[in-house]
Amino acid sequence: MSTPVTSLAVLRGLALTIVLAAGCSGSSPASSTPARRDAAAPAVAALRDGRFDESKRAADQTLAGDPRNSVAAAVRAISRYRAAMERLRRDAVAVGSGLDGPTPTLEDTALRAALVRADTALAEVDRDLAIAAADPAFELELCVACWREDWNGNGRLDDGDDLLLQVESNADGSEIPEGDPRRKPTFRFDTGDVHWARAMIAFQRAGMNLVAAYRWSELSRFGDAFAGRLKVSRFPLDDAARVRRGRDLALDGLDHADRSREAYLAESDDEREWVPSPRQKDHPLPLPVDASLYDTWDAVIDDVRRLLLGEEGLDMAEIVRTARADWRIRPGFLAIGRMFAEPRDIVIDLSVLDGLDDDNPESIDRALRAFFGVYYVDRMKASPLVARLARMRSEIDRGDESFGRKLRYLLWLN
Repeated sequence: MSTPVTSLAVLRGLALTIVLAAGCSGSSPASSTPARRDAAAPAVAALRDGRFDESKRAADQTLAGDPRNSVAAAVRAISRYRAAMERLRRDAVAVGSGLDGPTPTLEDTALRAALVRADTALAEVDRDLAIAAADPAFELELCVACWREDWNGNGRLDDGDDLLLQVESNADGSEIPEGDPRRKPTFRFDTGDVHWARAMIAFQRAGMNLVAAYRWSELSRFGDAFAGRLKVSRFPLDDAARVRRGRDLALDGLDHADRSREAYLAESDDEREWVPSPRQKDHPLPLPVDASLYDTWDAVIDDVRRLLLGEEGLDMAEIVRTARADWRIRPGFLAIGRMFAEPRDIVIDLSVLDGLDDDNPESIDRALRAFFGVYYVDRMKASPLVARLARMRSEIDRGDESFGRKLRYLLWLN
């Protein structure tokens, strides 16, 4: 075991290595110095006013002269994200329109092109966020609810657009009156929030890659399946590499979530926090947290990571007991990791539902094996995730906390 003196020497050596590497790299590390903040000021002003295209152009100009300007990079990331999501929304509407009418059609090529385009755009967003994340002194003040934007894409500004980003309720669940300035707070975003954003981007890209890996034209026959005329649905795997890429992105997202949690816990300030630590009290969002929730957040990240890596599986008997205490099934595990490591066509045999007997464990077991195929295995180390969520749910009965509230917090954090 190393002594404190030895550990201190290692840390000093590591710090010296970092300093020397930065000095030899030919470019200064990201840091929001006053000069850099002044250089990014036009981009920030345009972003605060909701002039997204203008803010991107101003950020481009700043970054052309200083590629490590963390504030300009964050502004450009936000502007790029807004543009990417707007393009994806338009593409999704166009693809979805094919499902309307007497002969529903889902165009796989158009759907995949839209998802690949969005994934590429979000990769650029993440590169900008990486610049901001490298600056431990990064900060950016924004009132996101002040933006006047047609978020729902119906061609006009309406109540839905106004309310989308507002804070509508207090921590106790009571509604904040309309016109109250607390509905439109100005947040002070910092480095922990940048890691949070990188996690969100990684998870979104993971989902896009997973969807883009398959052909979904069978969805146009949903009406036949609903009417009982279609018993087996097959969604062919077109690109196995995208499935594995989705897993890698999800793992990246978990790593970013870890960094955001660690950054929040290390913060010493307490000013208009986007996500507070257990010690911070100044947070406009109704998101009071405690050390227990942060511990659960840490544990859930590890649970999901082990699932993705195939080290553990979901105990389906435990899941069924949690959902329906009166159901009993044979032991079986859903191998999430194998789904990513050994992707294949998705085949859903709806005929197993015809003879399903929820009083017969064998019948339920056959249905699960028919739905999940080779990913449903007899023996595997069980993930504690199911029990962890069940424990949270049990707190409803004791009146300690709302399960929906705690689950919402965890989804928000991750």
